[in-house]
Amino acid sequence: MPSEIERTARAWNAVAERGGKNSGLCWWDAGPEIHKRINRKISGDPTCDYTTYVLKKYLAKRLPVDYCLSLGCGSGSLERSLACQGAFLLCDACDIAESQLVVAKKLAEQEGITNINYYVADVNKITLTACRYDVAWMQGAMHHVKSLEHVCYQIAQALKPEGLLILNEYIGPSRFQFAARQKEVANLCLRLLPARYRAVVQEAAVTQAERSVRRLGVRWFASRLLDKIKDGDLLNTIQRRFRARKSRMLAQAPVKMTCAFPSVRDVIAADPSEAVRSEEIETILSRYFEILETKELGGNILQFLLADIAGNFSRQDEESQALLRMLIQVEETLLSCGEFRSDFAFIVGRTLIKQAAERVGSPD
Repeated sequence: MPSEIERTARAWNAVAERGGKNSGLCWWDAGPEIHKRINRKISGDPTCDYTTYVLKKYLAKRLPVDYCLSLGCGSGSLERSLACQGAFLLCDACDIAESQLVVAKKLAEQEGITNINYYVADVNKITLTACRYDVAWMQGAMHHVKSLEHVCYQIAQALKPEGLLILNEYIGPSRFQFAARQKEVANLCLRLLPARYRAVVQEAAVTQAERSVRRLGVRWFASRLLDKIKDGDLLNTIQRRFRARKSRMLAQAPVKMTCAFPSVRDVIAADPSEAVRSEEIETILSRYFEILETKELGGNILQFLLADIAGNFSRQDEESQALLRMLIQVEETLLSCGEFRSDFAFIVGRTLIKQAAERVGSPD
């Protein structure tokens, strides 16, 4: 039986083999309106992304820094962006999935970037050299960390005095166990969309079709069948699969009827590291870092609402963008009136390792 870390590595290796995260699957990749919204929330400028904002606000007089660190780097988009902005002389970047690093190295080589050191590592067990880095970055990776205390301590002691930790992160409910009200609103918003905008995009349909007995094995499917029975979701699952199969037979895109919120078993089956302790991130960060800035990014409705259909809103036509702006406005209004707490955040922390060591000590 593979260990949790082996299953996590396998899940992310599979992402790399499929060509990375598809723009049709993730809410933050749903097109220009989403990008503008996130940029505006962080920097106040819809054209200024968070890396540019950090470099201008916190590091302008220090660029390029000597060393930076990227944990859970995936296919390396963050490091390549920083390298192109002249952000560092050298960067260490690691990930649990070797296939992701193969992609990262290849893309860096294609862009002529030679000052990034990629290596395989389990962040949960990582030991970092003390006082080595000027800045540590984690882009959507901290919510995959189970040993939060260990990792925060390691980063804090590895940063130079006044060193910074930059997070762009999911901080919502662990294992995506949202409140009933949040699920209800997401499904109500889905029903507002015309059917043509609820059509599952091709990339998502292909991914769903790949989840076959032949590919994943009878044992895996037997385990998932038992999970669905325990969760009381077997009938809904059968109906979703039937609709998807019928659509494939008719050469039509299946239409998304409901937002599929996962059970804890669903999340663990897909990736044991997914959102493992996400709702604790802010609390634990504050033990090891002085939080200089937090910007709430939302995502409470859009993340699961736009899953599998986000590609329908990536076009520049006014109709799709008007509908996307409508969804964004619903989420913004409910966040601003306190109905929900943001599920995603941009966070800047400054190391407090001496104070943290005195207060809580090393978690090891």
